Amino acid sequence: MQIQITAAPDPALIAVATRRRLRTPVLVARCAGWALLLVTALIQLATGEGRPGLLISGALLALVVPLVLLNRTARRSMRGGRVTTYEISDGGVARSDDVGRHAYAWRAFRSVEALSGQLMFGMRSGRWMRVPTTGLTAAEVEQVLGAAFTQGLRVRR
Repeated sequence: MQIQITAAPDPALIAVATRRRLRTPVLVARCAGWALLLVTALIQLATGEGRPGLLISGALLALVVPLVLLNRTARRSMRGGRVTTYEISDGGVARSDDVGRHAYAWRAFRSVEALSGQLMFGMRSGRWMRVPTTGLTAAEVEQVLGAAFTQGLRVRR
């Protein structure tokens, strides 16, 4: 199997991948923020005393931290803005642009997830690599997912 994809960064796909990748940290920040807001409300009801520090901390955690986290990560992903070539073969996945080339054997990945218009390869180091599927047929995407499954990766469709 040898599949080659050349694509420019797509802001919509990057946004989807960023939201998926940061789902857990954003959820933790939001839950912690809402918990602080609930504690602030309970203290206000029980004692009649306001706690502006807790109120501000809760609002920051629930609203501002998730926005900043998502926006900074998406902007960092878009920073290069270079056309990138992805090569998927029996040996693994490689990505190259005008600056350099990085190749990863299948054993460097732990999972692959099919999102709309892209595949997200989860690396063992906790990082992710997005591979757009523009120009690929559904059969080719299934071929890549099958190869990943054969190599022992968790596959989410």
